[in-house]
Amino acid sequence: MLPQTPHQPTSRAQEPLRRRVYVAVCLLAAAALLVIVLTDLGRGQVEPGTAAGLALCLGVAGLLQFSRLPWLLVDYTVLLGASGIVVTQLLHLLGTQEPIPLRTYFPGVFLVIAAFSVLPVRAALAYTAALLAIFAGLSVATGSDVVLLGELTLASLLIAHLSYFGRQVSAERARSEEQYRLSRTDVLTGLENRRGMYERIQQAFSRSLNSEGAEFTVMLADIDYFKRVNDTFGHDVGDQVLQRVASVLQREVGHQGSVARWGGEEFLILLETSDPPVVRAVAGQAWHAVRTGGVLGLPAVTTSLGVASSGEVVSVSDLLRIADRRLYQAKDAGRDRVQLGPALYARAPSDAAGKTRPVPTAPASTTPREQNL
Repeated sequence: MLPQTPHQPTSRAQEPLRRRVYVAVCLLAAAALLVIVLTDLGRGQVEPGTAAGLALCLGVAGLLQFSRLPWLLVDYTVLLGASGIVVTQLLHLLGTQEPIPLRTYFPGVFLVIAAFSVLPVRAALAYTAALLAIFAGLSVATGSDVVLLGELTLASLLIAHLSYFGRQVSAERARSEEQYRLSRTDVLTGLENRRGMYERIQQAFSRSLNSEGAEFTVMLADIDYFKRVNDTFGHDVGDQVLQRVASVLQREVGHQGSVARWGGEEFLILLETSDPPVVRAVAGQAWHAVRTGGVLGLPAVTTSLGVASSGEVVSVSDLLRIADRRLYQAKDAGRDRVQLGPALYARAPSDAAGKTRPVPTAPASTTPREQNL
């Protein structure tokens, strides 16, 4: 099936760059046309089509620079404007019965390129056929060089082939990229899934081996008593809890790392640092944010977290095993708490019972569970 349109959506991040590039191309084309106009002036004769092309390039550059016109409108403005210029030139030659000059064939090639850049494939083919028919009719009427017409036809066929092939390659690449993204994305939460996060951890571990100071931390978080939520309120509500926890964790981690759904009700946080104060702060913020950001109408949702740093281990499997072990230590100690490693206990405050608390940023607690964090 032929693609229906060559236009691809532009993300907000890409929009300013695309506009700058488009403006730069228009200005460069205008500069080239200005050189031609000045050269023609030196010879005592200016081609109206060249001057019109210069005005079109400058006009489009101005529209892009000072307005936010949709891309489709900009593209069609260029195609229609250039088509009008070339048709006017050809009609003038028909009226004077002059042969088509060599320099008029280049705008024809430009129109074919523009058509396949702007129009759907079938429309671009029809446009190209009509353009070639006009050139052919004018060549016969004025006795122009048919060799140049043949070269224009060959160039048009090559452009059509490359354009269609290029679109097929782009579409295939887009599909491959989308499949790759989906294979590493959890459908329910929109987070990275276990496969994607495992690859990310492996890359981080390789960097930590090859670069001093590149240590990182993983936090394995598990929603406490999640089975009760499903059994009591249903799986739809359970899905809402998973989505809410995912959103809260992603918000609290922010640019400091990444979050993935590790499986079931477990989430894995990758922090790009093993600095104890930072790790304790992020762990505390994530733990507290989940506690206070549950689903409306449900009891407070809590999590248990096990934390491990890359500096403690010699392999990724050891790192994940230690994080999992500490998660279960947190659960065995009563859940709703963070279990750190020895390196992260340094300078952590202790509660009245003497248990190390790794969350200096958490607010003062009024419940026994928070006191035991």
